Amino acid sequence: MQHEINQNKILTILTVFSTFLMGFIDAYTFLTQDGLFASAQTGNMVVLAAKLFEGNFPDALVHISSFIGFALGAFIAQGIIERFKAYGWRKYRIYLFLQMVFLFILAVIQQNIGPSVIGFLLGLLAGYELTVFRKIKSTSINNGIMTGNTKNLMNNLYLAVFHKNKEALHTFFTLLIGITVFMLGVGTGTVVLLFGDYINLWLAFAITGCFYLWLLFKRD
Repeated sequence: MQHEINQNKILTILTVFSTFLMGFIDAYTFLTQDGLFASAQTGNMVVLAAKLFEGNFPDALVHISSFIGFALGAFIAQGIIERFKAYGWRKYRIYLFLQMVFLFILAVIQQNIGPSVIGFLLGLLAGYELTVFRKIKSTSINNGIMTGNTKNLMNNLYLAVFHKNKEALHTFFTLLIGITVFMLGVGTGTVVLLFGDYINLWLAFAITGCFYLWLLFKRD
């Protein structure tokens, strides 16, 4: 029982971090890659469809790349979850290590690859993140796509207000935290861009590294 509680606490912390990171990276892609979204694929598909129907096929390519990367990232992440599910909370070390290595490689090569490749790779990362880290306490949350979270937020607020449902009130505040953290990530990513277009990915790698070190030295 204690082991399960410990694992849930770790997942909560990492999901909050992942939510911040997705907002942070979406700000980077949106502002530097002409309206591209890495995690918010709803917005990405809107821009993609608009550019396609305008006949602007070259500019639509980066959005197609991001969508394919996102889908592939979610597919791969599900396989990774099944492969390491027996590792208990230590599996999160593996998840973060893979993410850290990926971000390091991406930060190193970012100046030598085109927008479509960046879109694909960051979409891949987003699909991975949204599959692996998706629960705050007992509440499932989509840490990169806030449309569903906002709907669930208001659904639970209604239940809390008119049905006096305490569990719904708890879920409301949990989702509110997730949405707020995502927006904070977007704001932070936007401010960091003022100091250079290439800092964001390095900072994303550094923050991921800090959380990995925390888990690496964590004991039962």
